[in-house]
Amino acid sequence: MRSVKWPFVAAAVVRASGCAGSKPPAQPAPVNLQALESEYARDARNAGLATKLGIAYYDNKQFSRARDVLQSAVALGERNYTARVYLGLTHEELGQLDSARAQYTTASGLTSDARKKSEIQDRLTLLTRKELRAAAKEAIAKEATLSSQPAADNAVAVFPFRYVGSNADLAPLGRGLTQLMISDLAKVNRLKLLERERVQALVDEMALTESGKVDPASGARSGRMLRAARVMQGSVQALPTRAGLRLDAAVLSSANASVVATGTATDQLQQLFAMQKQVLFRIIQQLGITLSPEEQRALSERPTADLQAFLAFSRGLEAEDRGDWQGAAENFGAAVARDPNFKAAKDKQTAAQSIVATIGVSAPELAGNAGNEPTRDDGLGNSNRWAILRDGVLNTSPSTGGTVVSRMGPAPVSRQPTSKPDFPEATGGDGVVPGLNGTIIIIITRP
Repeated sequence: MRSVKWPFVAAAVVRASGCAGSKPPAQPAPVNLQALESEYARDARNAGLATKLGIAYYDNKQFSRARDVLQSAVALGERNYTARVYLGLTHEELGQLDSARAQYTTASGLTSDARKKSEIQDRLTLLTRKELRAAAKEAIAKEATLSSQPAADNAVAVFPFRYVGSNADLAPLGRGLTQLMISDLAKVNRLKLLERERVQALVDEMALTESGKVDPASGARSGRMLRAARVMQGSVQALPTRAGLRLDAAVLSSANASVVATGTATDQLQQLFAMQKQVLFRIIQQLGITLSPEEQRALSERPTADLQAFLAFSRGLEAEDRGDWQGAAENFGAAVARDPNFKAAKDKQTAAQSIVATIGVSAPELAGNAGNEPTRDDGLGNSNRWAILRDGVLNTSPSTGGTVVSRMGPAPVSRQPTSKPDFPEATGGDGVVPGLNGTIIIIITRP
């Protein structure tokens, strides 16, 4: 081993960015696309340039070009978080939803930042909505093929319950009762329930609710497209008597549209939850399903005892289905305000609030490329100067044969360059949580 002639020690204190009272981040200057294209043509192996050019194409809505260049950027650096996020956004714009999901999922695994992970997860939730609509269109286009394929014997699709009456305030009950039936039937081990959102997407695409065409034949047809052996349809009807309601539900075979189970209950509005349980247990009995004691107890539980909270929850589901996430968050919040123990409403409120926040996040912010700090792109998506320091990029250039040690957090990272590296020298991350305040100690020993 070669002797060490002299050491060099440098220490720097890293302060977290985004301090209270700081000025809003400056908007990035417009990119000279032609100049960037020329620069990239001379250095197509530069991951940082590929990322910048791909972003520029995305900003200019040249999505096919953006996809091609960003794919090159990812090929040059698989851990390029910024490029992967922009590539996911580009695939979305091009309608390539499976590819978008793959890029977002990979990007989420490349960051330890909890905020970024949450934003990516919310982006995936929004993407799921697009996927469901695309799947519904595809199911209709391939109806003949899907209808000829066998359905899963235990799969059940619950279609939106219709409200029949003149009181517009009660109309959202259809959505709430649909969700309640799904969540209850899902507790029966012998049954596999399709997601409400998936069924709703198909219903919307077929315009069943608008036309009122929810007869046994159309229900069975939809069930075959969803590959569900059984379909539940139902309605809640206002009666002439004061505050009276009638709840009806029927389970059909998607193979031949025959009715295999029915349930009916009539009572006052205040007894809505008791009516729902009455119909539920009647249908389960007619399906020939024997419940275990655990299933019996689970099905007897009610999500809330507050009818107004349930109505607010139902309005939240309506808003969610039409993509009004702010309205959904407000209505779910109203349900929680009336009943803090309404878990389904609380979970929905949290999810909707998070999505509202993510919708307001710009593409640069989502990709960690918003220019909050003086920047220098290292080609790996670490465009923030402080993030570069946190990830172990050293502003020094040791000689061949020297040893570089970066110490920040619990473990040092060391290496010996085999050739004189370009400025700056990157040693890789040491697992430090982004945003950490602390000291970086750089030791360079030269022969």
